[in-house]
Amino acid sequence: MTITRRELLRRAGMLGATSLIPSFSACTTAPGLEAGETGETGGTGETGGDDGLPRYEWEGELGPETIFTHGVASGDPLSDSVILWTRVSPAVEAPVELFFEMAVDPGFEMRVAADWIAATDAERDYTSKIDVDSLAPGSTYYYRFYAQGRVSPIGRTRTAPSGAVDHLRFAVCSCSSWAHGYFHVYDEIGGRADLDAVLQLGDYIYEFGDGTYGDIRGYDPSHECVTLDDYRRRYRMYRTSTGLQHAHRQHPFILTWDDHEIANDGWKDGAANHDFAEEGPWADRKIAATRAYFEWLPLREGVPGRVYRELPYGDLAHVIVLDTRFEGREQQVKLFSDPEPLAAITDPERQLLGAEQEAWLFDLLSSSTAKWKLLAQQVMLGQTIVQAGQDGEPNRPLFTDPWDGYDGARRRLYGHLRDNAIGNLVVLTGDVHSSFAVELTENPLEGYDPATGEGSVAVEFVTPGVTSPGLSYDSGTLATLQMINPHWRWTEVLLKGYLTLDVQPDRVQSDWWLFGGAQVSNPNFTGSAYGGSWQVFDGDPVLVEASEAATGKQDPPPLAP
Repeated sequence: MTITRRELLRRAGMLGATSLIPSFSACTTAPGLEAGETGETGGTGETGGDDGLPRYEWEGELGPETIFTHGVASGDPLSDSVILWTRVSPAVEAPVELFFEMAVDPGFEMRVAADWIAATDAERDYTSKIDVDSLAPGSTYYYRFYAQGRVSPIGRTRTAPSGAVDHLRFAVCSCSSWAHGYFHVYDEIGGRADLDAVLQLGDYIYEFGDGTYGDIRGYDPSHECVTLDDYRRRYRMYRTSTGLQHAHRQHPFILTWDDHEIANDGWKDGAANHDFAEEGPWADRKIAATRAYFEWLPLREGVPGRVYRELPYGDLAHVIVLDTRFEGREQQVKLFSDPEPLAAITDPERQLLGAEQEAWLFDLLSSSTAKWKLLAQQVMLGQTIVQAGQDGEPNRPLFTDPWDGYDGARRRLYGHLRDNAIGNLVVLTGDVHSSFAVELTENPLEGYDPATGEGSVAVEFVTPGVTSPGLSYDSGTLATLQMINPHWRWTEVLLKGYLTLDVQPDRVQSDWWLFGGAQVSNPNFTGSAYGGSWQVFDGDPVLVEASEAATGKQDPPPLAP
């Protein structure tokens, strides 16, 4: 007995890759439907044309108009493939069959892919992902899904380029506390047509309950997330944000998590706000949160729970995504209660990445032939010193959750960069809800010259929070910290926002776009203010201030309608 691909997928329940026809020129079809319209044509629900690809048909009862309430998304772009994502909200709890189509134009007159994909159900919280392959490098595509006679909003995505590349642009963001305000950052990112991708560096959701951290908006559930149902409900609530949906619909996302996707100040075996007596085993909570994360976000799924990975962008950039939070991190040192905190911090064997991920990173840094290595990670690599070391003691850090609490791991990284003459490393960081441009050096108070940058091995650009509050230092405290930390070339600690990263063969430039607290607490969208720009040039790991924001790409492909 023979069965169709549609039937095979439905029976297997698999997340499959769909093969594409090799040439766009043979694919033509009638203009597509607008979002919200049904797929009915002549009473059969057919769509498509004479391009040889399957056509959507629906003869049953129409699903609810709100079936695509949570929108569409894409992510993890490679030169020939990309992940597409959606979620359906059926009226009756039962498996839902899905159909997708992809085109090189927003009118879907030139389709390149169309097929039924695996049915989704409550087992995956009605989310669905597909890895579409055989795409052209450096190309923009438009896509949409169908279910129960309804059609989703149109999404827009872009594959990574291959070969020689002369210009890339990314948006970089992190830390979206629902309780602290509205996601205007995502609204603005969604309107930037010339981005290749969005790098989201963690704290995509916050797990707290109402009133714990911020009070502008309430959460669903109102209590702290612990169970699988809790985390799923939290993602459902987040993905009702029109700003977040807009950004996902227009750009592929490259994501990694930080702590709040599971629990505050986490490490591999626990978290600061996980109470075993009240919340049960840590492993159960971690498994639940991890499952919801991979269900709801457009990441490829390989080794369960693993988020570190690489995404090449031709010969110009190599995006290296780390997990500095849960993969191999040992528990944080407590500065004021551990018996010898500085000795523990500087322990040369202490792990932040874990031995396996660290070896993978070092091998990748050594073997990469791209002009720029972009290290997308969570916690600040540059030091935050509050007191210089006395009589041979190490410098005393302000926090022990970032790399400051794992100085042995940081020194191993710096040593690998020096010993192997690895240059052009740009570290991209979230977590601290503030903006920094930092020159990275083993000891900013010894062997480093802030006037010339001598002693710097790489640079770091830190993005502020989307809504999460910054470091609320008074001007005197901030001035003192800046004096003690000369490698901080620029900082802004109060304003929210994001940065855009402009990558060209001769330099990488970071431009900051900032929102005030009053803007973030207001549901009405208003645009950002330009905050400043810093750049690093090929072969010289020193920061240079730029007088204006980088010029964007000319004539980018149109945004999805």
